[in-house]
Amino acid sequence: MENSDLKKNFIQAMRGIASTVSVVSAKTDDIRHAMTAISVVSLSVEPPSMLVCVNKDASIHNILSEGSLFCINILSDKQESLSKVCSESDEGESRFQDTSWEEENGYVFNSNSLSNIFCECTNTIDHNTHTIFIAEVKRTINNVSDGPLVYMSGKYLK
Repeated sequence: MENSDLKKNFIQAMRGIASTVSVVSAKTDDIRHAMTAISVVSLSVEPPSMLVCVNKDASIHNILSEGSLFCINILSDKQESLSKVCSESDEGESRFQDTSWEEENGYVFNSNSLSNIFCECTNTIDHNTHTIFIAEVKRTINNVSDGPLVYMSGKYLK
């Protein structure tokens, strides 16, 4: 199989995987950053740890490193617009127009999200176009009254 066929077939296969949508948020100096992500998974319970994959071209990539603080905001099914805003090419403060963004102890998080997972990066793994960030969970907030925002086959599921 040619490399272009492999890539095309791989992308098609990945479109068949339904994923919960998250927004990863962080702050450096006085600048807030946020990025929509679906490559977010739990890694372990002892200690509670998460794994986040970020493209090296993403604006938030250089903010994340060992020791950095970030929040995984698991989006509710009412936050499709936030997902879209944080995946557009416009960066910076334009992603923070939603009034439910808050800051606490060095973390930036969206209080309307289904869950907020406050993390400290403990390790990074470089892999071609992406970096895998491994983080220890420091705190969580859960709002279980809503359902998750799910993405599959290039669209949000209702």
